[in-house]
Amino acid sequence: MRGTSTRDGVTCPTFREASTCDTQVVALFAEHTMSDAPFTPNEPILLACNGTRESDAAIHAAADMAAATKRPVTVLAVLEPPPLVVGEYGFVIPVQPAWVEYRDALLTSVRTQIRDVLGRTPEWPIEIRIGDPPTAIAEAAESCGAALIVMGLGKHRIVDRALSSETVLHTLRVARTPVFAVPQSYSSLPTSAIVGVDFSTTAVAAVRLALDLFPTISRLILVHVAPRWDHAPLTSAWIDEYTRSVVPCLERIVRELQVPRTVDVTNVVREGKAARELLLVAEEYAADAIVVGSRGLGLFDRMLVGSTASGIIRGAQVAAFALPLAAPAAQVESAVAAESTWSA
Repeated sequence: MRGTSTRDGVTCPTFREASTCDTQVVALFAEHTMSDAPFTPNEPILLACNGTRESDAAIHAAADMAAATKRPVTVLAVLEPPPLVVGEYGFVIPVQPAWVEYRDALLTSVRTQIRDVLGRTPEWPIEIRIGDPPTAIAEAAESCGAALIVMGLGKHRIVDRALSSETVLHTLRVARTPVFAVPQSYSSLPTSAIVGVDFSTTAVAAVRLALDLFPTISRLILVHVAPRWDHAPLTSAWIDEYTRSVVPCLERIVRELQVPRTVDVTNVVREGKAARELLLVAEEYAADAIVVGSRGLGLFDRMLVGSTASGIIRGAQVAAFALPLAAPAAQVESAVAAESTWSA
């Protein structure tokens, strides 16, 4: 049912005519991958692009990352399947011709958008997939061994921003690849980053991966947000000991991860709701990005894709870098040279 043709250096799917309407329907929905273009094997950057202005910033970010890290870029556009229309008397309206038109229109739109945003036509392979966007993005990243998924956080309007934020959050739920989500105000790769640290393995790994993926970072603000003690049944001595132990633990992270001397590190301890405090610190320090881990035994394990991550993704006016909930253990372990008990 499916073949390929080459157009402007992009491998595009082609279809032979089906003999019956039923065959058309099966062919369209049995396979969700709409392109046979091979992914580059050396950990590419996966750019999620939909041909609209809300992904303009993501295109800029992907191009900047490709230049900074020498990684290739693969573009993914996802087309959600249209509903099948069934008449009252049991006939099915053929959808393949319209579907092929939708696919071709999306491919053209994405290609044009990239050219208009960058002012050039990079040799980035474009893949069109059919299905739920977060799931398709996660599967594409997994299949190509992507080092990072780059996505847009949407427009300035609240409704548009909310819809884009939900796509990012749903991607974090199902993906095994780090996600870099950028707002429309994005101008360059981050030079200063807020890092939410709860001393879990994944939170520490997020620091390492951020430094590896963003060589432009020259300042890290490590932030530990302690819970409010107002109504906690704890003695003042225990609270004092906890407070005294936090900064030495943050300093240990810096030592064990061998943060380059060229990177200035500031340790900040706050008390309250994690998402709110991280956003406030990002504003206070004029940071370019917020970095969070998302799995472990601490705060972010309990709350990722809940109030903390949702609050950060929805409320951030800067880029957000996150390790997803399903990040493979090998990826986390390789990012942390050694870990034991995080005590001073």
